[in-house]
Amino acid sequence: MLNLLYETDLLVLYALILVLIAGAAELGSWLGRRSQPAVQESGIGALTGAALGLLALLLAFSFSLALSRYDTRRTMVLEEANAIGSTANFALMLPEPAQPAILSLLRDYTAVRIGLGTPYDPAKLQRDIARSVELQARLWQQATALTAAAPQSLPIYRFVGSLNEMNNVHERRLTALRYHVPGEVMFTLVGVAMVAMGFAGYQVGSRAASRVAALLMSLMVAVVTMMVVDLDRPARGFIQVPVQPLIDAAQGIPGYHPATAME
Repeated sequence: MLNLLYETDLLVLYALILVLIAGAAELGSWLGRRSQPAVQESGIGALTGAALGLLALLLAFSFSLALSRYDTRRTMVLEEANAIGSTANFALMLPEPAQPAILSLLRDYTAVRIGLGTPYDPAKLQRDIARSVELQARLWQQATALTAAAPQSLPIYRFVGSLNEMNNVHERRLTALRYHVPGEVMFTLVGVAMVAMGFAGYQVGSRAASRVAALLMSLMVAVVTMMVVDLDRPARGFIQVPVQPLIDAAQGIPGYHPATAME
């Protein structure tokens, strides 16, 4: 059930969170306007400050987690581009008869990695993974044949080492794509935001102040909360991981055609 947080459309989720947080502020304001003077003079200000402080702490913690995962995914794209580029360079040092097949496989592999999991579709992600593994197996078949024919060849040894690193980056990138901020943290964040804005609204209502400030604060809290969610959605939403390094790597492979990277 917690995965619904990351499977729901971003605009729908944003509207829902905004309604929940703004609704809590409005409810607090309504209760504050109807409270007794003795209650109005109680320590509601201290409670509001404590709730807002806890909300700020949770927002900072959640944003830090989401941003670190975003940076990891971006780093994995760069590492994969470097690994593919190195493998293609070492492939150019192999015997000429083996080069066309290997370079063709590398072009296909790079095209798959450029579109890995995008647009968002779990079934497409699984197809991309299966296709990646298939192309890796075919590349290893080529490497095995070359090694058997010339086991002491330094270019082949370097090609095999680079191919192994490319395979390792494949799994690291998948791991970075699959893991995000736990749903429990996000639900806790939304719950604390509702309580904090409820206290803030109560204080505004008890003093007969304008509700506009509380509603604007609710909007800002909802925007920051949704930024955390958006950062943690690598294949959908407004903030996506750039794949330009992989496109650059594809362009560096001999025989590259722009249409190849769009398939």
